[in-house]
Amino acid sequence: MQQQDWDDLKQQMASPYGYMKLKCDQFEVALSQEVDSKGRKWATSVYVDGVFKGAWCSADEKGEAKHEEGRRFLRKVTRRMHSAKKVEAYRKAFGKREANKLAAEVYTYYLPSWNSFNSLKKHLLANNTSIERIH
Repeated sequence: MQQQDWDDLKQQMASPYGYMKLKCDQFEVALSQEVDSKGRKWATSVYVDGVFKGAWCSADEKGEAKHEEGRRFLRKVTRRMHSAKKVEAYRKAFGKREANKLAAEVYTYYLPSWNSFNSLKKHLLANNTSIERIH
């Protein structure tokens, strides 16, 4: 993609309900600007070949995506398994070493929405060899 195409995409995603299609390698990716009602803001949603499947959001034990679509187009999110309050209580009961093991436990999942255009662009460029705009 040329710089002009990226600028057009950024302008589309800055406006409410913007929409654009891209051809990333063998996939057709639709980017749609939608309302994120939970955060009360705009987010860019990703649809691969016209659909979104919930199975793409899952990750394996190592935190890697189980599906190619999840790895290439979805946003990776990592969260702690236990709250800081629970880890501190565990530290008092069982000691520092055991509490550090508990604090190191995390889970990973993938989300189809992007809040930042620059993050989306960086991720697409890093995970796809050819990106073309579909007019």
